[in-house]
Amino acid sequence: MHLALNASELGRLRGGNESYLWGLLDGLAGVAQVEDVRVSLVTSGEGAGQVRAEPRLAAFGLHDAGTYRRLPFLLWQQTVLLRRIRPDWYVSTFFLPPAVPCRAAVLVHDLSFHAHPEYFPRAIGLYMRLLTGLAVRRAEVVLALSEFTRDEIARFYPAAANKTEILYPGVGREFTAEAGPAADAAADAAADAGVLAGLGLEQPYLLAVGNIHPRKNLARLLAAWQRLRAAGRDVPSMVWVGQRRWESGPLLDRARAAGVCLPGFVATEQLPALYRGAEALAYPSLYEGFGLPPLEAMACGTPVLAAATTSLPEAVGDAAVLADPASVEALAEGLARVLFDTGLRRDLRARGLARAAQFSWERTARHLIEILGGCAQP
Repeated sequence: MHLALNASELGRLRGGNESYLWGLLDGLAGVAQVEDVRVSLVTSGEGAGQVRAEPRLAAFGLHDAGTYRRLPFLLWQQTVLLRRIRPDWYVSTFFLPPAVPCRAAVLVHDLSFHAHPEYFPRAIGLYMRLLTGLAVRRAEVVLALSEFTRDEIARFYPAAANKTEILYPGVGREFTAEAGPAADAAADAAADAGVLAGLGLEQPYLLAVGNIHPRKNLARLLAAWQRLRAAGRDVPSMVWVGQRRWESGPLLDRARAAGVCLPGFVATEQLPALYRGAEALAYPSLYEGFGLPPLEAMACGTPVLAAATTSLPEAVGDAAVLADPASVEALAEGLARVLFDTGLRRDLRARGLARAAQFSWERTARHLIEILGGCAQP
């Protein structure tokens, strides 16, 4: 099988979309030769250099479409390259070019722009609904990150229900409870401390990871954290890691005034140290297609508080404290449990490590190959 992937998201600081793509590429690098799959990547100038710098991806064909230009890239650059590459399958995230000279699959992370258009600027929500709808209708296979997202696809695009498959994400090998072998424990602890110091962070701290975006529900998390502090609890400081998005300015001003540390976007290679150094991860998102940060935190041995809605219970299983994300009181109670209940923290660490071990990018890559390879010729 010759598999081409739209890798134009790479290098654009797109949060979960980009993290998923990097993980999938890493998984394919581990299994492609064994599965007799040739991989080609359609990249833009921003990501092409990053791919070239990854020795593990050296066997992949790299086809650089030049500097990313949103509409031209979507409307013709991919089609031109695909006619040259001539793959069996093209896998793209959310959108497909208007002409695809091969079989096509579209990967849908979530449908928040359908379910909650109020989270998005009107123009962005409109083009997401329009272009994703076209891609879902035209794709031979639709890939969903969870059962919840598969159900959402069936809700908004009923005709696509019978061609939708679940492709769970993986957890990168870098997310571990220990930075390296036990013999290097002192050096690894020093390396982690260096990462935290470089970001201006001091322990102990409560961590939140994700774009600063309305659906991440950070306003209620801030209120819950402040409620615990006002009650006299010995609450650690709070750190929000993520790229700021639309309508985040007033919230960031409030968080800054309350003493929240805001390092902004953090490179993936720094995240394991951040997870390992945290007292807990809080992930109170109102809507998720899967929710990878909780599993990454679990893999690092960090207790997790997550929202009891959408895909998050499916992602974390029984390995996290779940709370109603619409209730500041429920979030405060969940934070108190995950921060101060010593026995529960120990139990969450053990369950979290076991849960995260069930997800790997090589397993994701093998499942993708299995799904595409199992499709009968149209």
